[in-house]
Parts: sequence; structure tokens; C-alpha cells
Amino acid sequence: MIEDFQTITFIIASIALFVFGLQSFSKEIENLGKERLSRWIRKITRLPLGGFLLGGIFTAIIQSSTLVSTLTVSLVNTGIITLRDSILILLGTNIGTTSTAWIVSMNSTILGPFFIVLGTLISIIPAKVAVVGKSVFYFGFIFFSLSLISQAMEPIKNDPYLVEVLSKASNPLMGILYGIIVTVIIQSSSVVVGLVIVLFSQGTIDLDIAIPIVIGANIGTTSTALLVSLKLSPLAKLVAWAASAFNIFGVILMFPFFGLLKSIAINFSSEPAFQVALAYTISNTFTSLFFFILINPTIRRLQNHRWYKEHLSINASLHTTTELN
Repeated sequence: MIEDFQTITFIIASIALFVFGLQSFSKEIENLGKERLSRWIRKITRLPLGGFLLGGIFTAIIQSSTLVSTLTVSLVNTGIITLRDSILILLGTNIGTTSTAWIVSMNSTILGPFFIVLGTLISIIPAKVAVVGKSVFYFGFIFFSLSLISQAMEPIKNDPYLVEVLSKASNPLMGILYGIIVTVIIQSSSVVVGLVIVLFSQGTIDLDIAIPIVIGANIGTTSTALLVSLKLSPLAKLVAWAASAFNIFGVILMFPFFGLLKSIAINFSSEPAFQVALAYTISNTFTSLFFFILINPTIRRLQNHRWYKEHLSINASLHTTTELN
């Protein structure tokens, strides 16, 4: 009994450290360019593919699609970016978030300690470069905590109860539901993807279970932006709702092709982690490109929504009030 309690505590603590590492890394990267961020976004979104590339690259750098999504909703609310720009950023974000899976796939026992030591050394340098040290440190912390999760899961990887619970995800619909629920609880699709890769690498689950869970996590990760938008303008609500709708439709779109994703992933590599990363990347990229090609009719459809009309009505009222004053 005591041993089981220690194992569960170790697992929860390891996951908590992983979440802390991701959040801290994201925060440090954000702090490096926080003051110039709005200006950069305004300039980049003026380019034809600016918003799309910005969403992908920015998410890949800061390792948090949740942060980029909520930031996008906030920027729409303040009028810094347009509806079209926000949609392009969100579509790019779905591709950028897959970088986490590739980073986790490259996990090794030496990477974490190496970047932790490197970040510490950079931090003590008496120069401007010292501010980068924390980012490097937390990047290493992500790898280090992931190794801890793998060690913590080792004693229970073949536990009958755990295997029974996870085996239900062999039904793709249940797998998707698992991915949604766990992501909503943890508020990070990156953590879910990391856990799935650990479990798959240990042999606790197979690819038939891993693919639905990581793809289902795409839906769960939009919950934060939806919650944030509740207190914001109608346009911000519309953007948050659109992000969820894209990911829901994307899962429906990819559902018939789970078998094909599995075949492609298996042929790509014999390494479990790379198989999950590739399947996740193909799914998200296909969905984003699908909506990117249909961006004009998608924008027109969103502009017919009552929230967009409310936004125009509010702006018109403010403009009239300003003129009267």
C-alpha cells in the first residue's frame, strides 16, 4: 500500500514538474520579446502568409499552443489584429504545436542535464546574454522531467488496472475522448502528447491507442481560449469558437484515416516516439492546410455569424458616440 502511494506520488510530481517546465520555458521566451511582440505581430500579419507562418513558428518556439491561442484572442479583442489574421495564426499554431512531439521524441538521459547546466552557466555570465540562460535552463528541465515521468511510470507500466483502462482507448472514439478530457484537465496538449509517447515507448499502449489520444488532445487544448474569451468582445468569442470548430472538424476529417496514419508512421520509423510525432504532425498539417485553402469562404462564413455582426454594431456605436462628442 505504501509502495503504491509512493509510486503514484512520484508520477504526479513528475508530471507536475513537466508542466512547470513547459510553462516556465514558455514564460521566459515570452518575456524576452514581450514589449516588441505586438509590434512584430502587426508587421508580420501584413504579409500574405504572415499570420500563418507567425502562428506556426511562434508556437514551435515557445512550446505552447494554449498561450498563442489565448494571446491571439486577446489581440483580436484589442483590435491589434483582424479576424482574418487571427484565423491564419490559429491555423499555423496547429502545425507549430507538433514540434513538442518531435522534441519529446529526441529525449535522452543526457539532454536534460546538459541544457540545465548550460542554462545555469549562461545565467551567471555578466552580460545581456545572461537573460537567455533561464530559457535554456527550462528547455533542459522539460527533458529532465520527462525522464522522471518515464522512470516513475516504470513500476506500473504493466499494471492490470492501468492496462485495462487504457485498452478501452483502442476504440478510436474512446481514445479521442480520453485525449480531450485529459487535456482539458491538464490544460496542455503538449503534456498529453509527452505522456502518450512515454506510455507507447514503454509498451503500455500501442499505436492504435496513441493516435486517437494525441489527435483528441487538439480539441481539449482550445478550452483555455474559450474560457478566456467569455469576458471579452463578441469578436474574441468568435475567434475562440472558430479555433475549437477547426480542431473538432479536423478530428472528424482525419477519423477515417487513422489506419492510414498508422501505416505511414510504422513505415517511417521503428522508433515508437517518432511514429507518434509523425502521425500527429500529418494530422494537424493536413487539417490546417485544408482550412488555409478554404480561408476566404471560411472568413465569409464567420462574418455572417451573429457575434461578428454584434462586433460591427458595437464599433459603429462607439464611432457615432465619438463623433457626437
